[in-house]
Amino acid sequence: MITNIKYLVFLISIPMFLNAQNSDTLYIENCYKLLYQNWPTLKNDTLYSQSSIYRNKNINSAYLPQIGINAQATYQSDVTSVNIPFPGIKIDSPSKDQYKATLDVNQLIFDAGLTNNRKKLETSNSLIDRQQIIIDINSKKEQLNNLFFNIMLLQETENLQFALKSKLNEKLSVLQSAVTNGIITESELFTLQAELLIIDQQIIEIQSSRAGLLSSLSKFIGQEIPNNIKLGYESKPFAFNENITRPEIELFNLNKSRITASQNISKKTLLPKLYGFGQAGYGKPGLNMLNNEFQTFYIVGAKLSWTPWDWNQSSRDRKVMEIQKEIISNQQEAFVKAINIQTENEITTINKLVELLKKDEEIIKLREKITLASSSKLTNGTIRSSDYIDDVTAENQAKIEMKKHQIQILFAKFNYLVIKGLI
Repeated sequence: MITNIKYLVFLISIPMFLNAQNSDTLYIENCYKLLYQNWPTLKNDTLYSQSSIYRNKNINSAYLPQIGINAQATYQSDVTSVNIPFPGIKIDSPSKDQYKATLDVNQLIFDAGLTNNRKKLETSNSLIDRQQIIIDINSKKEQLNNLFFNIMLLQETENLQFALKSKLNEKLSVLQSAVTNGIITESELFTLQAELLIIDQQIIEIQSSRAGLLSSLSKFIGQEIPNNIKLGYESKPFAFNENITRPEIELFNLNKSRITASQNISKKTLLPKLYGFGQAGYGKPGLNMLNNEFQTFYIVGAKLSWTPWDWNQSSRDRKVMEIQKEIISNQQEAFVKAINIQTENEITTINKLVELLKKDEEIIKLREKITLASSSKLTNGTIRSSDYIDDVTAENQAKIEMKKHQIQILFAKFNYLVIKGLI
């Protein structure tokens, strides 16, 4: 399926542009780093982290004493009374108006791991939030690639246009001598001069387009980019890879982990929980109902709470969660399939461009021979300058096509790496 692989690896590894670490060169690898450092949603990472800290503190507070203050005043229609006469003993009935203020303390002693699993769920939620940030930023890489390599193409086209202009200026100097010697007419000079003005116009358009794209690129990476910057890339051997390391894969796994944590919580809610409690109060009457005076009192104890049966509600909840896991697995499978389709398209594009490049080399060699012959004929006055211009611009266009195909290979290569999550 993959042809010409050795030629392709060699082609992409050679330094087509200035690839040394110069301060006047902006590398696409640095653009990726700057994108991650400066994209606005990165600020959410700190916010998500702070939110998670607060939520974890709330979860941990389950093991802290729960304190409550309560007070009440009541009036009741009847009270307990003792109507049995005892010699020498008088038992007063409590008042119908009663008062009580208490300080209540509850302390969780054992919850069968429920709190620990809630912390695991919070960890999963926090990781998912932060993974979404990575996915959001990563999704901008293909747009960045498009901007970067379009600027690079304009950069190379501008260089070729300047080279063409220099070539025509040299020819213009030669033709001025030929006009002086009467070999050609002065109108041939005018044709070349007009063509030079057209090239100047094309250079202005290229520079304007390049400046606009550089402005867009600067917004992606969060830094100003000077117009005279050169674009490049780090030359590294390139090979196709079966691995997919996209951040979405990790998100699928995190979502499954979150469901597992929720399932564990569902199980733990049915297990016994042990609490210690205490109450201190002041009221009338106190704990001694036969003493109709204000008095202090306290109670301490332990309590066991257990729900042994919930009519299979938690069991059904866990089955629903298991179905959700299967749904996520199906989504992951579909995602991987879509990635493989995209990468196959990039591989096909690269292989096509490799073949086109081979033809480009042959075309340029022929065009250079044609231009050389036309140059000699024009100097000798056997063809018109317009014929020479046609040939020299055709040669220049062939060189532009070759540069375009080289950059398109780079574009496809970096798209492949981005799609696979390898860069």
